[in-house]
Amino acid sequence: MFGICPKDAERGQQFGRWGRTGPTKVCYNQITSATLKLMDGAGEIDILEGVNDVGPNQATLHTNSGCTMPSSRSQTGSSTGNNCDVATTNNAGCGVKVPSSNSYGPAFNNAGGGWYAMERTDSFIKVWFWSRGAGNIPNDVRNGATTVNTDAWGTPFAYFPDNSCDINDHFGWQNIIINLTLCGDWAGAVYSSQGCPGSCVDFVNKNPAAFEDAYFDLQWLKVYE
Repeated sequence: MFGICPKDAERGQQFGRWGRTGPTKVCYNQITSATLKLMDGAGEIDILEGVNDVGPNQATLHTNSGCTMPSSRSQTGSSTGNNCDVATTNNAGCGVKVPSSNSYGPAFNNAGGGWYAMERTDSFIKVWFWSRGAGNIPNDVRNGATTVNTDAWGTPFAYFPDNSCDINDHFGWQNIIINLTLCGDWAGAVYSSQGCPGSCVDFVNKNPAAFEDAYFDLQWLKVYE
């Protein structure tokens, strides 16, 4: 069990704050890919990921062959694909989008951040999101309790069952990675399509001040066993 919480929004300290305002906003924001994920040598669980300040957030599994998801399952989010094999999907994996735009980017920051939680068992992986102002935030989530009851959290926005995916076979002991990628496979690929000048790499090298507001700010991060 893995949970994260934002800092106090009243002081302007928010989890996952990135992007920059200004006349070249679209070019600044296209460059950065923000990711919070768990990863081992075989499988990757993206809890928060996106580029270009565009919500909503998407939770995604990236695996080797032999892991697919049912087209219909108990989740509030919308699936972007059901084959998690990176070789077959050009590294897209099987993603699920949060059904609210304030789960990522400026809308996330303007709402004061929020809580993300991921549960992994032998038979499923689930991911939840609660915006700071939501009325249904469980008390154990809001308070960062020493123990949590995920059965009382309601339907997750992303549900990855083991119907056609052996969880333990595709995911081993994992490392928590909080990452901002400049250019990279995703953000770099969409840079020129937004009418930005020159190459993504050149823009990064010549404009270091563009990324002063690209950072994660966490109040706490907890792992439950």
